[in-house]
Amino acid sequence: MKILKYVLLFLSFFSPVFSQGWFVQSSGTPYNLSSVYFVNDLTGWAVGDLGTIRKTTNGGTNWFAQSGSSALSSVYFINTTTGWGAGPGGLIIKTTNAGDNWAAQSSGVTTQLRAIFFVNSSKGWAAGDGGVIRYSSDGGASWNPQTSGTVETLFSIFFSGETLGWISGANGKIINTSSGGTNWISQTTSTTFHFYSISFVDQFTGWAVGYQGIIRKTTNSGVNWIEQTSNVSNWLYSVQFINSFTGYACGTTGTIITTQNGGLNWSAQTTPVGDNLYGLRFSSASTGYAVGTTGRIIKTTNGGITFISPVSNQVPENFGLSQNYPNPFNPVTELGLRITDFGLVNLTIFDAAGSKTETLFDDNLPAGTYKITWNASKYGSGVYFCRFTAGKFSQTIKMILIK
Repeated sequence: MKILKYVLLFLSFFSPVFSQGWFVQSSGTPYNLSSVYFVNDLTGWAVGDLGTIRKTTNGGTNWFAQSGSSALSSVYFINTTTGWGAGPGGLIIKTTNAGDNWAAQSSGVTTQLRAIFFVNSSKGWAAGDGGVIRYSSDGGASWNPQTSGTVETLFSIFFSGETLGWISGANGKIINTSSGGTNWISQTTSTTFHFYSISFVDQFTGWAVGYQGIIRKTTNSGVNWIEQTSNVSNWLYSVQFINSFTGYACGTTGTIITTQNGGLNWSAQTTPVGDNLYGLRFSSASTGYAVGTTGRIIKTTNGGITFISPVSNQVPENFGLSQNYPNPFNPVTELGLRITDFGLVNLTIFDAAGSKTETLFDDNLPAGTYKITWNASKYGSGVYFCRFTAGKFSQTIKMILIK
């Protein structure tokens, strides 16, 4: 028993960070995944090389294969049954039965389509190499050309309603339409860096990300694009904003960055992978997924903003939760844990009314001393309580957030 205990300790401290912010899921495929889409916290699809399509109906606990014929660059669903995929050779496929069957649609082009986006069951756009844009008003039964006004590769599409949309592309290209694509107009971005992804929260406010960590933001529908500092030099391949304050972007070497103030400040999150991450999708404010090379899928259920790491491999004499420091705090604070035996550890935050606010950690940990960081950026000022439970032991501390 003692030998097992020390083996667990060794394994624990050989891997120094227990990331409860982002954790790995098993996709069941070794092939690169380029895009991911969730319609709710449980049901989603990931697509990629060699016709790879993976689906989950339980939040990624299990991913199972669906049949695909060719590589896919992008996937988009409007509900739990109806979705489209797009890829090389002008490929567009559609399902109306949750992916059990996919049928090819005629896009009318042979160039690579890198993005697909639908606003409802009828109206959608696909875009890709050579400035190609295809538009459908009948769910993809027919696809018609739209004039982009550029020959640059187009990487990402976003529409806010049926008529107002943006497409981002190579060499700093962002184009905009207010007519559902009848006319596309180039916008000024003051850069020649590629924009791989674009995301809006309403008709005015949006972000574009790309080459070497570039980020641009607009608050006037793209009339002006203002530079923001990402604090990373990694390529950023996908961006999504949950609201006008909270956003995420992912990119090369496992990079995920987040902002809680509309992009005034961006900070890197701890991820358990070093793979390139090409696709990002949050199904709710706290639950998100990222996909990338070699079939990599990672997930967060708490916005990815907390992690736990060991301080010492010495077995403490008793269980305990240290008072957070600093306290009061704004918005980040650190707590200390003492664990005497391997087992399930739970850390949960409650507000002053006793309502559950966030689960910081809920997993097995070996014996040792740990520290955990809580970022309370998305919560308001007030009194909060952290309850630490391990086996029969339970302890609660009081914390004060002042903004």
